[in-house]
Amino acid sequence: MCSTYRMPIARPKQFPSGFLVVVLLAASGLLWAVMFFGPLAHLERLASGLTPFDIRPTGYSYAEARAFLEAIGQQGRGYYVCPELVIDTVYPPLYAVSRGLALWWLTMPGHVREDPVPLKVRYALIAVPVLMASLDLFENGCIAVMLWTWPNLPRGLVEVSSLATQVKIVAGVLTELLMGVLALIWLMRWGIRRRA
Repeated sequence: MCSTYRMPIARPKQFPSGFLVVVLLAASGLLWAVMFFGPLAHLERLASGLTPFDIRPTGYSYAEARAFLEAIGQQGRGYYVCPELVIDTVYPPLYAVSRGLALWWLTMPGHVREDPVPLKVRYALIAVPVLMASLDLFENGCIAVMLWTWPNLPRGLVEVSSLATQVKIVAGVLTELLMGVLALIWLMRWGIRRRA
């Protein structure tokens, strides 16, 4: 009787790979650095030290919005539209994808725990960077309208934009904290497994 040869069963590759996650996080970080140290820093210089809307954690009042838009002048308002808002239209989706996949990867079986993290928890984690990115895009739309309609600046628009900025920043900080905690747990487990 011939012995039957069985092909070893190949395990399906898990998506996303750690390499893809690292590449996307690096790309997101690089784009943020370009935006923060490029257009946003330039706008702050044009405004004599006043902070651009995108990076005000406590938001901004109607008077502060008027003061900033007046301080940057016509050239600065045009610069805010392009390149700042153009770059900031690419950044939020990249942020959501990179952080979402990182959180998904960290909660895959064997990373932060042996058993899979429940799907509801994983979806809730991914919702945080998606919320951040959605609010960032909404905020960009509000800022664009402020720039296009200047000097007519609707008070309600400024209030909604300011609120979007504040909640966006909270969601961003929460995303980074969640990723940091989960990455720390994964690193500790990885270190323990290596020593075993």
